[in-house]
Amino acid sequence: MEGSEDCSVKVAVHIRPLIGDECSQGCQDIVTVVPGKPQVQVSSHSFTFDHVYGNNGSPSSDMFEGCVAPLVDGLFQGYNATVLAYGQTGSGKTYTMGTGFKDGADTGLIPQVMHELFSKIETLKHGTEFQLHVSFIEILKEEVKDLLDNSPVKQPIQIRETSTGVITLAGSTEVGVHTLIEMAACLERGSLNRATGSTNMNNQSSRSHAIFTITLEQMRRPDSSAKEYVNGEFLCAKLHLVDLAGSERAKRTGSDGVRFKE
Repeated sequence: MEGSEDCSVKVAVHIRPLIGDECSQGCQDIVTVVPGKPQVQVSSHSFTFDHVYGNNGSPSSDMFEGCVAPLVDGLFQGYNATVLAYGQTGSGKTYTMGTGFKDGADTGLIPQVMHELFSKIETLKHGTEFQLHVSFIEILKEEVKDLLDNSPVKQPIQIRETSTGVITLAGSTEVGVHTLIEMAACLERGSLNRATGSTNMNNQSSRSHAIFTITLEQMRRPDSSAKEYVNGEFLCAKLHLVDLAGSERAKRTGSDGVRFKE
């Protein structure tokens, strides 16, 4: 998004608390948050980010409002955006994004995006016509899989580039949705189809990159004075919500064979 003080890429670190197994093994936190600064210390090294959440940084519950809600607002102004979770296996990427469906439907950034999206549509719908589509793919061993395709024989997805430089996924399923329940059902269906595998660091590790994409199309009604449009034109924008596979070294996870190739 454009702006004199805005940067096109911002980085937030989310420090999760120790889990039960780690506490029972006597593990200790090694990350210290610098008070009053978006900065953390690991041993003698300091790292500065745009935001720090968790473990005495800003509360984790503030992450959506601080980092993601502005991107949802930008979607209604025609700006594309991406939210990407990166980290090693077990660091909490899937939990943070909300693609795990183990801790309730309202846990994670993606469910919060959905609630914010439909709340804003409800406010603007009298002056604007909206259409929503979602797609859900995973990338595993350099192959693209459609997580919303329920057909027994799945057609391969081809990555193509148009003459204008736009990257498209030929053959991927785009599902039209009209309600929050319908969109959440697509997220759950795709999440259950996602590839997982056991490693030393996580017995249900996500082995693929998962990309949940929301496409918002909007057209101002003739009698509307809505300000979300530029010259009253049709707008289309995409929000990509990405949960990457674990980024750790193979030696530490005990991965070999198929796990190592992933």
